[in-house]
Amino acid sequence: MADSPDSFDDLLAWLDPDREIAGRKYEVIRAGLIRIFVSKGFSDAEDLADETIDRVMKRLPDFRETYSGDPVRYFHGVARNVIREARRRKEITTDRFPEPITPYEIQSDRYDCLLKCLKFLTAEKRELILDYYLYQGHDKAGHHRRMAAERGITEGALRTRAYHIRAALQKSVLNCIKNLVK
Repeated sequence: MADSPDSFDDLLAWLDPDREIAGRKYEVIRAGLIRIFVSKGFSDAEDLADETIDRVMKRLPDFRETYSGDPVRYFHGVARNVIREARRRKEITTDRFPEPITPYEIQSDRYDCLLKCLKFLTAEKRELILDYYLYQGHDKAGHHRRMAAERGITEGALRTRAYHIRAALQKSVLNCIKNLVK
């Protein structure tokens, strides 16, 4: 993945002076990148996330001193370029929603219904609701601020949109489960 151990150390130092905190931020960023690539329909999401991180590490000496803002935004910008390039290499068409990357197999009617119902959302709504629940704790609040800013809306408007999507999705999942029981 990395060019050298020094470039990875430089990346961690850029993320946070405390190596432990930087390591956690790195893990959250990598997991977020994987989730972004999965949500865009890429089957090689982990490879694309690693490619994104490699590109950031290569360019880090060029922008480290002048970059201001949350490093996550820089990673997301690079990821957008990686997505464009990957789509140019190979068009991906899928008839089903990509399976999430989990360390264990989840088998339940509720989960199956959720995956089924997510397919019926528009791509925009599906991406919004999945992104909305991407982070937890303090990271979640910052992520919601960025999401609202990227969409040019207030955080309250973002919460309202997420609430309406979640409510409709919940109703759909409950109906699906009810139909399975019958």
